Amino acid sequence: MINDRPTQLRVNLDALLNNYNKLNALNNKKIGLAIVKADSYGLGSKVIADHLYKNGVRHFATATLEEAIELKDVIKDSMVLVLGVTNPQNVKYAVENNVSLTCPSKEWLEESLVQLQQIEGKLKIHVKIDTGMGRIGTSDLEELKEIDNLLDSEKLDFEGIFSHYSNADGDDDNYDNYQTENFENTLNVFTHKPKYIHIENSAGTVKYSDRKDRYNLSRIGIALYGCYPSGNIEKLDKVQLAPVASLISKVTHVKKFQAGQKLGYGISYEAKQDEYIATVPIGYADGLLRRAQGFKIKVGSEECEIVGRVCMDQLMVRCSENVKVGDDVLFFGEYNGQKVSVDAFAEYQNTISYEIFCCINKRVPRVYYNNKMEL
Repeated sequence: MINDRPTQLRVNLDALLNNYNKLNALNNKKIGLAIVKADSYGLGSKVIADHLYKNGVRHFATATLEEAIELKDVIKDSMVLVLGVTNPQNVKYAVENNVSLTCPSKEWLEESLVQLQQIEGKLKIHVKIDTGMGRIGTSDLEELKEIDNLLDSEKLDFEGIFSHYSNADGDDDNYDNYQTENFENTLNVFTHKPKYIHIENSAGTVKYSDRKDRYNLSRIGIALYGCYPSGNIEKLDKVQLAPVASLISKVTHVKKFQAGQKLGYGISYEAKQDEYIATVPIGYADGLLRRAQGFKIKVGSEECEIVGRVCMDQLMVRCSENVKVGDDVLFFGEYNGQKVSVDAFAEYQNTISYEIFCCINKRVPRVYYNNKMEL
C-alpha cells in the first residue's frame, strides 16, 4: 500500500506499558483496569490491548459492546467491561463473548432478564451508581434494593459495582468526598457482594493512591496514554508519566514572502517583513482543527507559528530561511530530541488532551514502536 504523505501518529508502546505499570503500582491492593474505549482514545485499541495483554494485563474497559467484541480475539480470557448502556436486546452477545455490562437501572436489569431466559449462560454485570456525575446509573436507595433482589437470579453474575468521580482532577476534595460518602451509603444497601468495587478514574487513581478504602479496582484512562488529567494531578508529583503519542509530519514546500504579502483562506495572515513560509501536509480533515492557528510547533529545532487558517489538507508556518523541504515537523509529543506538550497544544485550543487524541482521524496512519523498533 502506498503511503505518500509523511504525516503520522507515532505510538510508543514501551511508554504505554511503563505508564500502566507505574499507575498500577501506586496501590497494590487495586487492579489497574485499562480503558481502551474510543479506539484507545484514537491511538488504536487492538494494537494497544494486544500489547498490554501480552504483558500481563487482564482487565479492560470499552464504551460500547461493539468495541468490546472487536477486542476479544486479542484480550481473550480478560475481563472487559462496557461502560456505556447496552440495549437489553443485545445482552446475548455479551454472554456469548464473555463481556461484562453496565447495569444503569432496575428497568434495564428487568428487560435484560427477560432476554436472558431465552439463552444459555450468565450475564456479568457491574451496577452503576450515580453519586453525583448525573450521567448514567441510579442513586435511589429503593431502586437499588430492588436491583439487589433481582441479583438472586441464576442468570446473573454480580461482578462489580461502581461509580465515577466528577471532579477528582479539581483543586479540592469536597465534591469527591460527597461522592465517596454517597457511594459508601449505596454499597451498604447490597446484600450481594461483588468481586469488584471501583470509583477511581485516572485522577482518582493518582490522587487517592494512599487512601484506605475497600475498593479493589481503578480505571486507568488518559493517564495510561501519558497525560495527566489536570495540572492539579501533575503537581501531586506521585507518578512520572511518559508521552505515548506523537503527531509528526515533514515540510513539503518552502517559499519566501515579501513584506505585505498575504496568504491563506480569508487572507487572515499578512507578512510584516520579508520572511519564509513552509507548508506541512496536515489539516482539519486529519483532525488538526482550525483553532490551532497561531500555535507554535517544532520544525526541526525551530519554534514555528501556524499562520493563516488551517486548510483541509495542509497548513502553513512562518519559519527561518534555514528550514528546508523534508525537515521534521512535530505538533505534539516527542520526536528526534524535540518535545511539544500535548497539554499545551490542547490548552491553546481551549480543550483537553482527550479531545486532541480522539480528533486525529484514520487518514493519519498510526505507527507503533516497541523497544524503539517499528512494528
